[in-house]
Amino acid sequence: MTVSRHRRRMSTTRALIASLVGVGLALILGVAGAVAIYNTKDGQVQGSDTPEVQFPVTPTGAIAVVGPGGTLASLAVVTVRPTEGGDEPGTGGTLVPVPVSADASGGIGTERLPLDETVGLFGTESLSDEIPALLGVSIDDVAALTELELATALADLGAIEVTLPEAVTSSDGSVLVDVGVRSIDAATAAAILANRESSLSGAEDYEIDVAVWSGIASAVGDGLGTPMQIGEGTGPGSLLDTFGRLTSGPMAVQTIRFEPIASVDLNPRGVDALVLDRVDVAVLFGHVAPARVAAPYAGYTYRVVSAFGDAQLPSGIARVDVAYTAVKAVLATESNVRSVDTTADEAPAATRIEVADDSLLAAAERLADVFGPVEARVAGTRIAGIDIVVTLGTDYLATLDIDAADGTTAAGGSPPGDTVEVDIPITEGTDMTAEGTS
Repeated sequence: MTVSRHRRRMSTTRALIASLVGVGLALILGVAGAVAIYNTKDGQVQGSDTPEVQFPVTPTGAIAVVGPGGTLASLAVVTVRPTEGGDEPGTGGTLVPVPVSADASGGIGTERLPLDETVGLFGTESLSDEIPALLGVSIDDVAALTELELATALADLGAIEVTLPEAVTSSDGSVLVDVGVRSIDAATAAAILANRESSLSGAEDYEIDVAVWSGIASAVGDGLGTPMQIGEGTGPGSLLDTFGRLTSGPMAVQTIRFEPIASVDLNPRGVDALVLDRVDVAVLFGHVAPARVAAPYAGYTYRVVSAFGDAQLPSGIARVDVAYTAVKAVLATESNVRSVDTTADEAPAATRIEVADDSLLAAAERLADVFGPVEARVAGTRIAGIDIVVTLGTDYLATLDIDAADGTTAAGGSPPGDTVEVDIPITEGTDMTAEGTS
């Protein structure tokens, strides 16, 4: 592949904008715990009496594990939970393994740009550009670690329990770790993550990476007394600080759905490339790091709320399934989704549309074409960076394709039944309705 860095950046930027329209894959993610925005600094919109809240501080970072010759063998993006007040980073958070063969051009056009190939051409420094283009999420810091450096960082964890989907074979053909439930040490965990077996596809390699990162998260438990040392720098925003905070509290591992790009028309070079499910990506990062989610379209920016009580949902459907379909619909209008909330509550009958100001009311009423019956009104409290808050109602459930919503058409990535394991409560006393504090 002979492509200049400039051309590659232009391609990925165009692909990010185009691919956010959404890929037609569905999922099941049963939600564990409440998920919402924090209210950080209460304020007031200039020239208005309307109160305003902001998204929480959620530092982000990325860990690239490199094998011999600088090969990208494993990649993970991390986010840190904010404090209860939301204006400072807290401890614990989310680690999201990313397939190393994920296509930064989003499957658009005929030029495939898998991350591992790009790193092979331009080095790990290119990930600072490629990860935001791939995920639509800003990243504070990226660190590239060798097998030895990662083993040193993991050394204090002790035994790590993993469930490997298949045996891991080293470059000399010997079996590094056999398939199934295994107890491994830090050196072996690092060796697995730094191993990129040529006979395995990116999808197969991803399953192994997820198994190891999940074992590491389990070993971290409720948090380490001595934070794990990965990365350099000092203070908030450095990966050293971010990963130290992440491992000082409970650490959830979340997967991303994808499918291989097998079409000769879309992949004429026949490289190993995976297109991520952009709806899944938007739902996931809209939960755990809304302040870091990009809004590339010129259209409106949304927050989607799926607050159904369990008794309101069809059998086998979770709140996040319904949120997925709604996010997909919003992205299809060439608008942006920055925040997703699936906190259990009691959903209204008609979908409630709350807008930042009355100039958006006409647009809100037109959303009946997307969500069925709607009730549009001006929000009593604005969220900085959000034009429209959509709180899905039970009338919307009647429009759902249940087979699509329950993940039966999905391929690759996380299997049905995975959870968004975050708990980000809304600060008490804030009312997102037009009645304000009533």
